[in-house]
Amino acid sequence: MLKFLGSIAAVAGAVLVSTAVATQVHADDKSGLSFQDPYVKAPFPGQSVTTGYMSIENASTTSRQLQTLSADWANAIEIHTHVHENGVMKMRRQDTLAVPADGVVTLKPGGLHLMIFGVEAPLTGPLPITLCFDGDDCMDVDFRLYSPM
Repeated sequence: MLKFLGSIAAVAGAVLVSTAVATQVHADDKSGLSFQDPYVKAPFPGQSVTTGYMSIENASTTSRQLQTLSADWANAIEIHTHVHENGVMKMRRQDTLAVPADGVVTLKPGGLHLMIFGVEAPLTGPLPITLCFDGDDCMDVDFRLYSPM
């Protein structure tokens, strides 16, 4: 029984450590934008498409529009969302992503996300992505590589 409880404590400790790493924030003071827990899923073997996630916080009093994304390690990055149409869940590309003033937009599995095309495996982190907002305000954000396997 003590061995079992020790194993549970070790797993709980590992979860706490990984959570601490996952809550890193990348902030850009002049824009009022910050990026929490940016990560890219490792593509499945033989695949060149993957997904990316993060939360974008806008601490300014002006709404912002994420317009383009790019990375040297990918051919294209698009903003996608999931919608239900006639009982079927479908992905749809979005041209831009609105980040409201004093608000947060979360990209997560099953919702808004980044579709990343033309990835050559194996990937190693960090994975820099350039995010360009309205007003030609571009910033580089390092995404961590997440491998669920």
